[in-house]
Amino acid sequence: MIKRILTIVAVVALVVTGFWGYREHRQKQALLLKAENQYQRAFHDLSSNMSLLQDELGKALAVNTQRQLTPCLSNVWRVSYTTQSDVGQLPLSLMPFNRTQEFLRDIGEFSYRVAIRDQKKEPLSNEEWKTLQSLYNESKEIEQDLQALQADVLDQNLRWMDAELALSQTRKKTDNQIVDGFKAMEKKVSGFPEIQSDTLNAVKTRMKPHINNVSGTDASVEEAAKKTAAFLGKADTTGITVQKNGQGMPYPAYSITVQEPDNQKYYLGMTVKGGYVTWLVNDREVKEAAMDMVAGQEKGEQWLTAHGYKDLSLLKAEQYDNTGIYTFSAKQDDVIIYPDTVTLKVALDNGTVTGFNGQDYLFHHKKRTLQKPELTVKQARKYVSPHTQIQEQNLALIENDLGKEVLTYEFIGTMDDDTYKIYINAQNGDEEKVEKLKQI
Repeated sequence: MIKRILTIVAVVALVVTGFWGYREHRQKQALLLKAENQYQRAFHDLSSNMSLLQDELGKALAVNTQRQLTPCLSNVWRVSYTTQSDVGQLPLSLMPFNRTQEFLRDIGEFSYRVAIRDQKKEPLSNEEWKTLQSLYNESKEIEQDLQALQADVLDQNLRWMDAELALSQTRKKTDNQIVDGFKAMEKKVSGFPEIQSDTLNAVKTRMKPHINNVSGTDASVEEAAKKTAAFLGKADTTGITVQKNGQGMPYPAYSITVQEPDNQKYYLGMTVKGGYVTWLVNDREVKEAAMDMVAGQEKGEQWLTAHGYKDLSLLKAEQYDNTGIYTFSAKQDDVIIYPDTVTLKVALDNGTVTGFNGQDYLFHHKKRTLQKPELTVKQARKYVSPHTQIQEQNLALIENDLGKEVLTYEFIGTMDDDTYKIYINAQNGDEEKVEKLKQI
């Protein structure tokens, strides 16, 4: 009897296990099928959007009126970013595809910057037309490669899951037609000549940190540790670990970890050139606030002075839980210098600085010769939307989308319960920038 019961139990267990295994297999297959379908959709969208992008670039070359050029370039910008999104949905993270993605970004940035400007004041130049022509010719090559690869995928029923598996085989060479096709495309794009365009170069310059503005010789690992100890007020370099960042970073830098005796840790970034601390984070838990935001600001200002940051004015103060976030900026002749900003996190339990970001200040701060505004504040105010209720105005130096410093009137106003900063060029009344302020 017992033997019979055990046999029945074993059979039931076997059936349950088999059913569970079957269900797991079905679920796994369903997930793999879903992933494969998503990859296939993104790939075919990529091919389609690349064709559309090439068509729109061709239209931009063909039009002969500024009225038609702006919508054409706007479409180029829109489609180029859609194409980048398609690439981002493919399992290509394990292979170098940076140059192709950069090429698509360049198309988007160039077309956007030309499209948004006043074509009557600044029409498309001969140099920019040649840039468009280069982008058109090069995008045509990519389009043809994608179409050929798409034909192979459809004809031979190639699977993206196989491509993902091939990319993950790091220890051995695995041939895969999709992977080989994208590698060939990346190699071809890497061979394209660098685009020579003042507009595009200005955008790229703005996106890169101005490391050339930093003075000093390169700091060694040992010097970086000593500079870190001095920055934190430590007697020696005990507990300080310095690691040089790898290639591909915006500028040569060190990543630094500081282990304190009380188990607290500091994390810092430092430029190799000159050995300047660009940011700092302290991971300690902040307890219940024992001071208000004004007292926290005073502590932050004392910290800035002790670290050599002088003559800064508070721009913004926000409180998150038990921490105050303070943004300071340089001022010159009553003009707010926005490129020269420093941000601090101050713990309101004891007033210590738990976060610091001084990269913008480091890369931009200098004595400037400021122009006198051509417009009065009253004249500049006429360029602001009449629907905005202005609360405050200042003269401010900002960096525009092309990385050029521009003297503006900063108007802070409200509309429909939202607050905005509107920057009007103090020389010609152009609306340089509009920012919506977050509600705290």
